[in-house]
Amino acid sequence: MRDVRPLRELRSGDRDTVGAKAANLGELISAGFPVPDGFCLPQAVYHRTVGDKVRPLLAQLDAALTEDATDDQIRPISAAMRATVEATDVPAGLAADVAQALAAWRIADVRVSVRSSATWEDTDATSFAGQYRSELGVPPAAVLDSVRRCWGSLWELPAIRYRQRHGIPHGAVGMSVIVQLMAEAEAAGVLFTVDPRDAAADRLVIEATWGFGEALVSGKVDPDRFDVDRSGATLRHAHVADKRQMVAYPSHSGAGGVDFVDVPDQRRRAPSLTAEQVAELASLGRAIETHFGAPQDVEWAVSGTTLTILQARPIRLPAADEPPPPAADWTSPIEGAWWARISICDSWLPEPLSPLFASTLFPCLVRHWQRNWAGPDSAQRNNRLLPTPMTGVINGFAYLRFDYHLNRYPRHAAAMVLRFFRFHLGPLRRQWQRGILPRHSERIEAANRRDLTRLDNNELLGLIDGVQELSGRYWGIIGGLAWYWNVSEWLLATVYPWVARAGTGAGLPIGPGPLLQGYPSRTLDVELELAELARHDADGAEYTAEFERFIGRQGHQVYSLDFASPTPAEDPEVFRATIEAYRSGTRQQPQERIDALAAQREDRLRTIRKALRFAPVRRGVLHLLLRWNLRQGRLRDEVLFHFTRGWPVLRRAYLELGRRLVAAGVLTEPDDVFYLTGDQVKRQLAALDTGVAGDDLTSVVHERRRLREQQRLLSPPIQVPQDARIFLGRRDVTALAVFGPRPRGAEDDGLRGSPVSPGRATAPARRISSTDDFGRLRPGEILVAPHLTPAWSPLLSIAAGVVTDTGGALSHGSIVAREYGVPAVMGVHGATHIIQDGQVVTVDGDRGLVLLQGVERGGRLSAQQLDASPR
Repeated sequence: MRDVRPLRELRSGDRDTVGAKAANLGELISAGFPVPDGFCLPQAVYHRTVGDKVRPLLAQLDAALTEDATDDQIRPISAAMRATVEATDVPAGLAADVAQALAAWRIADVRVSVRSSATWEDTDATSFAGQYRSELGVPPAAVLDSVRRCWGSLWELPAIRYRQRHGIPHGAVGMSVIVQLMAEAEAAGVLFTVDPRDAAADRLVIEATWGFGEALVSGKVDPDRFDVDRSGATLRHAHVADKRQMVAYPSHSGAGGVDFVDVPDQRRRAPSLTAEQVAELASLGRAIETHFGAPQDVEWAVSGTTLTILQARPIRLPAADEPPPPAADWTSPIEGAWWARISICDSWLPEPLSPLFASTLFPCLVRHWQRNWAGPDSAQRNNRLLPTPMTGVINGFAYLRFDYHLNRYPRHAAAMVLRFFRFHLGPLRRQWQRGILPRHSERIEAANRRDLTRLDNNELLGLIDGVQELSGRYWGIIGGLAWYWNVSEWLLATVYPWVARAGTGAGLPIGPGPLLQGYPSRTLDVELELAELARHDADGAEYTAEFERFIGRQGHQVYSLDFASPTPAEDPEVFRATIEAYRSGTRQQPQERIDALAAQREDRLRTIRKALRFAPVRRGVLHLLLRWNLRQGRLRDEVLFHFTRGWPVLRRAYLELGRRLVAAGVLTEPDDVFYLTGDQVKRQLAALDTGVAGDDLTSVVHERRRLREQQRLLSPPIQVPQDARIFLGRRDVTALAVFGPRPRGAEDDGLRGSPVSPGRATAPARRISSTDDFGRLRPGEILVAPHLTPAWSPLLSIAAGVVTDTGGALSHGSIVAREYGVPAVMGVHGATHIIQDGQVVTVDGDRGLVLLQGVERGGRLSAQQLDASPR
């Protein structure tokens, strides 16, 4: 059977005939590694079977691939080549050889994988990862069809473009096809024998998920991650993700292939590997690296005690003399412009923006806010003081312009100040209560009732524009009202030390925070509702109905303002986990907590009144400021509760457009739409409406997703450039322009930030970057996060303390922390990069100080925690 080569007979010298992937598998088998048995059809079979048929089309492809050729020009040729290959009859002799090789396994109901092993695939220079076709769970009768589809994937548009970028001639490529027994997989994933993000870190990295590894390599599942010391295979750290889906055999018996299925609830947040399996994988990985003499990217599967190696390929690492990638360039994208992370950019948008949000809702919100102090659009057009554009994105992060040359345009500056005070001193609360809020709620509710699938593209875009404009107007009124609640809290914090100096005796609080705790709030309402739901039978119809009603009331409270992130209405797992914690008694009942905080507050107020009995003026000032703060706090709570009501319908509308672009071949998944700009979405839809095929933007989306993940590791400066200053006359008013305290970072005695919630706590830290990590926080740990919004509040009922990268005493997150009575320090620049998981830290919420101690980690502790987790 010259056209069928057993994998066990292949060696590295066969790469030119069978491709690197098949040759590497042969090497692994010969070295004794556990690799499923299989065979391959050499590249000569491809050339002999389909070479002559695609040659005329290959000439057309080469002629069409000019430097400025668009996807629309290439796509018809690509489709014709694939169709030609897939329609080719397999010679009878080849079909007989394949049937004989399959029968030799003597396995009833055998299932195989059919994978590519093309020229230049899995080499040191090019991996072609994800470019060619693989099919899993293929029954014997369908193997030849799968082989033809693998051959045809050689001419998929992304593969053509990949070869073009790497200067690989299309006429020189061929494809071997590997047919292997399917390895059973309770869990599967990849192993990197060095960390590809930091090759000098002396660790190997394992990523794992339930079921077959296709869920992970496709990028559709957030995997578990295990960091292991290379030297001793000691587990450093385990990050257990929320694994919502897995790839498995279809539930209906006899069907071929594999499907995405939901992971059972009890396994979603359970580790997919034991500590013993991690250690065994690490040992195998190092042995494979030694065999090939270079760092390797290894695909594997595990079932029970059986571990199987599915593939190994070299990791592309920089050469020793190759310079490292440049650090992030924090320079203005517009020459001479100054930027600052103020207002909406800081605590509301702490992470890199999705391209869709950055180009649509972000500028819309800022435009309406700007009208508060810059006037209507007609007035702004003639105002040379105002910089344009007002919004910008630097390394993915949101920034606003603040290059106001006040001394250069004094008349415009004076007019702008007058307009600011005219707006802010107006009847804003009445405008919000009687006009903005009713219209906002009514129109968004009307949009929610519409069947989005019945709207044409223009109607959907119109609905989106309408909801975004409503949200922009609402944000504009928030900008006015926020001036009052920010000033009230700033005044209290400023005046309190003056008041306290007149006190006599001991026991006065360091700051005013304890005097604002223990009052009713929207956050408390959510907790009380969840606690009440916990009283119902989890499997009962009454519980299901009540939970749905709860989601209808509270599901619009977003985890992130960027609508690329799901809302709690779509992903209510945090709510469910909180209910279960109340049901099991592992979380303190909210009414008990609020009663205790209220009792502490009243005790401290009695202490203050007694201490100020000889200072009636200061006592009266404090009383007035506390009443003002409470009134403004209730207003802030109510105003912000309604702000994001439009987010669920915005996400549903954009995802509906995403589904239509998937059907047209523009995108791979509906949520890829968030990685297009607003103009790109409109152009693609306009093309489809006129009967023109849209562009294939899958590679664009993939690159933008990858870039955004890299940008998450950055710590954006508060200003760009950092030495920019605004002067009014001779006075530096920069601090006023970038209103609020600046984030602070490392200092000699620890990390410093804004003291936003009083108290002191010492405990191991846990970094939580997104909702996917919520399940990692254990009771009594210090929550370290990029930001805090009300939707994160369930975590605060178990956290011992809070540290965030962004935010301050005037941020909404600080209110939430005080409502829970949790010590908190916010605005600690780079906290999520400096503080390590397991590191013992002390949070001093009175002084704004975070003290760092050692790191509680090591293989034994982490391994025990891993194996103690339910699987």
